[in-house]
Amino acid sequence: MKIGLVIATDAKQCRVRVKFPERDGIVSYWLPVMQKKTLQDKAYWMPDLQEHVVCLMDEHDEFGVVLGAIYSDADTPPVNSQDKYHIAFEDGTSIEYDRSEHKLTAAVQGDIEVTATGKIDIEAGGDIAITSGTHIQMTAPRIDMN
Repeated sequence: MKIGLVIATDAKQCRVRVKFPERDGIVSYWLPVMQKKTLQDKAYWMPDLQEHVVCLMDEHDEFGVVLGAIYSDADTPPVNSQDKYHIAFEDGTSIEYDRSEHKLTAAVQGDIEVTATGKIDIEAGGDIAITSGTHIQMTAPRIDMN
């Protein structure tokens, strides 16, 4: 196992080249980036340039795989809680689930688009509030409101 810095990315092939400072700055061949799913269901997330990654390498550092990224003193975790699942994007958008509060929060720095080939159901045990800075548009052959 080795820790290094991503110095090049190939987004199409989902692979990176990694520099290992503790190995005299040796640079790896192209290494695949491990993903959670790749066959029927697919997941995809590439590390950024200069991101600290953990690699599982063979004994000659000729072949390996990037297992994932790690936090460091320079790049600290965005939250400090065992109860939170949190994703923070560079533009300020974040998605968080807090299991202790049973609350899902999405703070989006742009538009949200939801497309469904079937119906969309929204059900709440409490109030629903919709606030718009400009206008609300509803288009349908029939709209029922009670």
